[in-house]
Amino acid sequence: MPGDTLRSSALEATAHWTAAARAGESERSDGLFVDPWAASLAGPVGMSWLAQRTPDAVLPMVIRTRYFDDWLGSVAGRDGIRQIVFMAAGLDTRAYRLQWPDGTRLFELDREAVLSHKDGVLRAAGATPTCARHAVDADLTRDWADGLLAAGFDPAQPSGWLLEGLLFYLADEDIARLLDGVTSLAATGSRLGFDVINEAVLTSPWTRPWVEMQAQAGAPWIGTMDDPQSFLADRGWRAALTQAGQPDANHGRWTLPVMPTTMPGMPHSWYVTAQRDA
Repeated sequence: MPGDTLRSSALEATAHWTAAARAGESERSDGLFVDPWAASLAGPVGMSWLAQRTPDAVLPMVIRTRYFDDWLGSVAGRDGIRQIVFMAAGLDTRAYRLQWPDGTRLFELDREAVLSHKDGVLRAAGATPTCARHAVDADLTRDWADGLLAAGFDPAQPSGWLLEGLLFYLADEDIARLLDGVTSLAATGSRLGFDVINEAVLTSPWTRPWVEMQAQAGAPWIGTMDDPQSFLADRGWRAALTQAGQPDANHGRWTLPVMPTTMPGMPHSWYVTAQRDA
């Protein structure tokens, strides 16, 4: 349908925005990470978007990237998990820029157009993945599990799942359906990481300008979760929350006041990490 096509194009543009934020950070002498392919992946769409934003405006995206870089290092290193799944992988290059333990298999799920663009740019740059990377064409609002299984994912083994920069674009019922699908494939001992906003983000005067920018760009934020820990506990996951500015998501770069992670009545953009216990 035409409306679906327009929304897909807008969401694909957000992948270029995120790559542009990584490109800007990679140019800093004190950058929290280096992504040597980010600018090429962002292209004119992404870099034009970045030029219209202040560094403070994109800092949450930068800190989020570093936070989940560190979390993935723990999942693959300390926890010894060797199959990782990126849902809506976009133009992420962690399969190339992070050092993965031997035997790691990384599955990237996204729409074919996004994956093809990324593959073309990285191939032209001579980039080589540091793990066994598997790109899986998938629409995450429909049936995606069969494609993942066909690519070699083993649901009998513990796995690590990352859903970064995704859930706020989905309706609440699609969030629940997606996480139920993840849960059905995640063996005991699996790890899960995602970021999610609470409902107050959509109406707060502090966050409203960003929410309006997203809506005007055709990629509105619509999905929220007010109690991620309870939501996940009902599905057999033990979860922890943090947010940008907290000691584990700060790196000396956060300049705004830091509110308690679960302060009621306030807008929150949480980083959620969880372990499958049952």
